[in-house]
Amino acid sequence: MQKAKYMKDDNKKPLVVLEMANNHMGDVTHGKALISALTEVVEPFRSKFDFSVKFQFRQLDTFIHRDYKGSDLKFVKRFEETTLTKSQWDELISHGRENQFLLIITPFDELSVERALNYNVDILKIASCSLADWPLLESVSDAKKDVIFSTAGANLGSIDNMVSFFSNRNINTTLMHCVGLYPTPFEQLNIGQVAYYSKRYPEIRVGYSTHEDPSLTETGAIAFALGANVFEKHVAMQTAEYDK
Repeated sequence: MQKAKYMKDDNKKPLVVLEMANNHMGDVTHGKALISALTEVVEPFRSKFDFSVKFQFRQLDTFIHRDYKGSDLKFVKRFEETTLTKSQWDELISHGRENQFLLIITPFDELSVERALNYNVDILKIASCSLADWPLLESVSDAKKDVIFSTAGANLGSIDNMVSFFSNRNINTTLMHCVGLYPTPFEQLNIGQVAYYSKRYPEIRVGYSTHEDPSLTETGAIAFALGANVFEKHVAMQTAEYDK
């Protein structure tokens, strides 16, 4: 593995990534209400942290195999039920910008990278399931945006390859320790990996993407003490219409 050609900026404020995933529920009004609620939560801490909202882009016409469109498979059904039109995305993303959030998008295919760039995305996030999707990674690299990638399910060789790939292209990169278990029991969080990655990859930012039960509030502080500087948390808002 080659060392990065740039040095990470240790003067940057820690970044908190608020992952909305499909929790806008395909409902722009609900999505905007969630962003407004998040704004109230983070406002007292903006001098110490940077905050972003994160969305996911998929081209469903090609992302879902034609044999499974309209099926009851859990994720297919959720993706299809929460689809937004371009004008709806425009409204939701504009609301995030108006509330002073950075914009992070996870593209799951090359066309979605182009869509993200149309919104002047600040950072592109690579899901752990996409670490071997080299056409997608090339498109992300060509975008010349800062990159965050998660490591859940990845072996050390794949992580080395990712760090080298983006480092050799002079792209600022953040590696996120992540356990792909929803929710993750405390005893399986393996937060010590943050310290391991910080030592192995000193030239890049290391972060912690959390999937533990929301009642476990101390894990972010532990990760910070071990060297994490970026923190990702899935967010949602319970309402009478959307109760989970």
